[in-house]
Amino acid sequence: MLQRQAIFPANRHALYEAHRYSAAVRSGDLLFVSGQVGSREDGSPEPVFEDQVRLAFANLRAVLAAAGCTWLMSPPSTPIRPRRSRR
Repeated sequence: MLQRQAIFPANRHALYEAHRYSAAVRSGDLLFVSGQVGSREDGSPEPVFEDQVRLAFANLRAVLAAAGCTWLMSPPSTPIRPRRSRR
């Protein structure tokens, strides 16, 4: 059976512990990430919506970094073109 490992980003372990869930769980080569919200380190909500969105993605990047993963946010440089089926 695969070993499961709970992942917590730096400075936010107490927040996840208070709400009794993990930011992510690694199982073998897979990483399962919980939904992220735009909250500050202390768990309080960011009042401005645009800042909440930025903070939610920053929180997601922090979780991925804690798991040793990265997230490539730029599109591929070579466009992918669909092929027509040949009949």
